[in-house]
Amino acid sequence: MRKILIVSALLFLLSTSNSQIKFEKGSLTDVIVKAKSENKVLMVDVLTDWCVWCVELDIRVYSNPKVSEFANTNQINYKIDAEKGEGVDFKTKYAVTAYPTILFLDSDGKEIDRIIGYYPAKDFYAMMVDYNKGINTFKVLKATLEKDPNDIFANLKIADKYISFDQLDKAREHLNKIIEIDPKNLSGKADDAKYMLASISGKETIISNLETFINEYPESDLHKDADITLAESYNKVNNDITTADNLYKEALNKYPDDENVKLSYGRYLIGRASGIAKDSNSTADEYRNGLVFIEEALPYVTNSFSMGSAYYNQSRLYYNLKEYDAALQAVNKALKIFDNKYYRELKEAIEKQLGTR
Repeated sequence: MRKILIVSALLFLLSTSNSQIKFEKGSLTDVIVKAKSENKVLMVDVLTDWCVWCVELDIRVYSNPKVSEFANTNQINYKIDAEKGEGVDFKTKYAVTAYPTILFLDSDGKEIDRIIGYYPAKDFYAMMVDYNKGINTFKVLKATLEKDPNDIFANLKIADKYISFDQLDKAREHLNKIIEIDPKNLSGKADDAKYMLASISGKETIISNLETFINEYPESDLHKDADITLAESYNKVNNDITTADNLYKEALNKYPDDENVKLSYGRYLIGRASGIAKDSNSTADEYRNGLVFIEEALPYVTNSFSMGSAYYNQSRLYYNLKEYDAALQAVNKALKIFDNKYYRELKEAIEKQLGTR
């Protein structure tokens, strides 16, 4: 039964990875002309062929009916590879340095705003709608704060943008401003500011700051996000697997249907398996234990590019056990989800062992 479920999930993943957003073909000039003729915003997804979060956008965001319906009705949509053809000059012209970057341009090609990195469908949709309306853009928020530096909403929104730009000191200025203006959280936004400050803390303080936030705001709607970030931090910062494990299990009990909690836990399990796979001192029993982590992770990462990572690490573990047929099956599953050079190199190594190359 479990194998049937996993195969079904894979088939669903492959069917939805072809985005429901209609992306225009042809040259950049063609789509700019089309956007101008129809007086529509042009959304340009700047990607690379190695960008895993670009794949995640296709799988989890662009296939979302609400997102795709709005995008297809109100925008001209286009994808461009930053490392090929016109994409090289386009990347330079618009100073794109991270992937994915989704630019929203007016009909004259001037930037309205941008989304940097991966956002869940709900957040992506909200930003896309705002940028089509010309509201909550970086330019508008800056103008708002020039008129009223104490505007809590504008401070929060622009801080989030600075975080996505990796300008953390500027983000902290605006977040601390909110706490200064509203120390009692009467606006319901000071807790957002405190969570965001905690989440961008340095390695030395992130755990204590998150725990302080959780204790101070037990009813905050960001409690779930803090729980996930705390579990991730115990794992990645402190290398404390026991505490991370307990925190994840508590979060799964509290939020059993939440996709973000499940994804984070699944990726955590894949990370543990990966650590075993790449450790040359791992024993056969440890490799088997890594395979158990993968089996446990798969249901949590369904319909995510992390499913490809799970199969890739499963293949590595089988390869280390010299079970090459099973390794080949696993890496082929990974390649169907995300074709990259590491997966291809592993497949070549497996086929060499099998004598098929």
